[in-house]
Amino acid sequence: MSFRGEFGFPDNPKAQEIIKEVKEGSSSSYSIDLSGLETIDSAGLGMLLLINDAAEDGGKSLELRSPTGQVQKMLEISRFSEIISIK
Repeated sequence: MSFRGEFGFPDNPKAQEIIKEVKEGSSSSYSIDLSGLETIDSAGLGMLLLINDAAEDGGKSLELRSPTGQVQKMLEISRFSEIISIK
């Protein structure tokens, strides 16, 4: 999966689709490419946590890849690396 542009409250329907995919999918691990994501807000961070919770509930793992700029700063400030693997 890859995110582009902005990720925030208006993207809740997209996040719900991803949660469903993670819950119902047969893969044991999921990766979200953040290299094309320019901004994320607190709602976006919360939705990433919900996606991670869905993965963990199913015994699966989630990895965030290649955050840059404001997105990387938000993940660092929020200490996301303590919760979700970031590469």
